[in-house]
Amino acid sequence: MKELHELLGDNVESQMQALFASIFVVQNRFQTAYGKEHGELTAKQWLMLFFIKTCPEPHTLTKVGSYMGCSRQNAKQLATVLTKKGLVRLEQGAKNSLNIELTEKAAKSLARMSARHLEVLSLLFSDFKAEEILALSHLYTKLYTGVERIEALSKESLAN
Repeated sequence: MKELHELLGDNVESQMQALFASIFVVQNRFQTAYGKEHGELTAKQWLMLFFIKTCPEPHTLTKVGSYMGCSRQNAKQLATVLTKKGLVRLEQGAKNSLNIELTEKAAKSLARMSARHLEVLSLLFSDFKAEEILALSHLYTKLYTGVERIEALSKESLAN
């Protein structure tokens, strides 16, 4: 990505374009590497299991999808695949919601992957100092805020 940043120049607008492109490149590269590392789960499937495990209950498809940054329909498609793999179960919740819960098989799978996952995180962030990780986390929060503004603009455009 260094080449892209150099190619586009060092003005702020060019660097924003390079950063924007970099987000997609990093995502693609990570998903490819993750798929090779964890053949049993895709990165998105792991992400869904992660949010089910860590987010407060009830784990509705709508809430889990929101945490993942995807629609309820996309969350349901992922959940259907994970159900077929025996990793989650879907249950009718309150007010026509659909709850998603981890199975024992998922808990065992996540526990088995845990040590390797920590190793991957260590590799990913090995060039960062602790304060840089905290700064990046803070900057990502600002990036999420920007994404929320774009989502609001998209909703506004659809309404007109």
